[in-house]
Amino acid sequence: MSASAPPPTTARQPVPALVRKAEFEAAMAAAPGDSAVRQAYFEHLAGLTANNTGLLWVSLPELDAPLAIRSGTPDLLALAEVFNDNVLAVEMQATPLRILLLGAYAGYSAVNLAQRYPRAEILAVEPLADNVRLLRVNTLAWPRIRVLHTAAWHSATRLAAMGRGLADWSVRLADEGIDTYRILPALSVSDVLAEAGWDHADLIVCDVAGSETQIFADRLQSWIGLCDALLIRLAEIAKPGNAETVAAAFPPALFDHRPAGAFDLFTRREPRTAQPALPAPLALLRAEPGLKGFHLTDVPQAPWGFFVFGGGSCQLHPNGVGGRPSRAIFGVPVAGHQRFISGVTHAGLQGGFPVVFSVFAVRNDGSVAAQAEVTVAAQYNDRLSLRLPEITAPYHIVLQTEMVAGAPHHRLAWARWIEPRLV
Repeated sequence: MSASAPPPTTARQPVPALVRKAEFEAAMAAAPGDSAVRQAYFEHLAGLTANNTGLLWVSLPELDAPLAIRSGTPDLLALAEVFNDNVLAVEMQATPLRILLLGAYAGYSAVNLAQRYPRAEILAVEPLADNVRLLRVNTLAWPRIRVLHTAAWHSATRLAAMGRGLADWSVRLADEGIDTYRILPALSVSDVLAEAGWDHADLIVCDVAGSETQIFADRLQSWIGLCDALLIRLAEIAKPGNAETVAAAFPPALFDHRPAGAFDLFTRREPRTAQPALPAPLALLRAEPGLKGFHLTDVPQAPWGFFVFGGGSCQLHPNGVGGRPSRAIFGVPVAGHQRFISGVTHAGLQGGFPVVFSVFAVRNDGSVAAQAEVTVAAQYNDRLSLRLPEITAPYHIVLQTEMVAGAPHHRLAWARWIEPRLV
């Protein structure tokens, strides 16, 4: 008698450990400042990654997009060091606008630096192809981060991976040995900066597992003299003499030197590029990965009532006679932004009736903190700007369109907001 066929499979039940992971993420989102919940979450991730292989997505409440880690590797350790132990939470005398990250690994430090310095451009340099693939994935949601697949060295060459201390996190590179194994690209730091179109970096973060001597051996290189700060993990065990080599490039007459947890920090006594700590522009509409919630009220129920186009602009069609104003409402975190700006366009046919564009900054209790408006005729453009008050709690930006008083209809009143944002 032949064996009977297995019964039909039902939908696979969720793995309990992954359900628990989702519960932790919901708890962190509800209470982002609860350190106990965060610690428990990382402990739970440790159990997941120790008994599995493959990618796992980590969602942290302060980030718009999740980060990927590879189970069975030091990825979680590297992630936790940055986002749980806060090793990069180092006070800087000057606010950097250009950050060079040497040894970017899988992107966790790059994302953390982009979050800490929202106006900075970041160049993330990583030599290992497997790491670069994940680095590109993890930084996709951060347009200010650029990735360069190379190693930093004293000159352009090819390198070999001679040893792995912690999988792909701690790899010793060398420009010696037979050519067959020298497959990793390397550039001088000057060449790296030239690839980015920079003549200097304000902050250099260096975590290169023993290659410090090769990078800092020539203390007279111009890029060393132009930076304001160096945050470096000195791999003295892997390469004795690293500390002395690096220290010689940053003379005490010009730079302060102090330990900063797992790193050493060199800061210029008189910063070259001191900048005010202003926030990065905040787009209300966005095409990058990571969802940003908003809601609509009293918008015409038609395909042309509301739609997003061009990645950061939208149509908000007004209602007709007697109708309530159409509104799009966006929650805004408090981040020190000083002004709302947007282009406004009436794309309707010539001879149509004007549209009134209004913007409001609304407190959570519903009171209006500031407002501005402009009336735009068909086939004309204008610009709407609103000075934001000093609001100390999260608030809302409300975009509103309505027909000018006395307009008999709203046909072809194509009211469009062009890249509304906070600056």
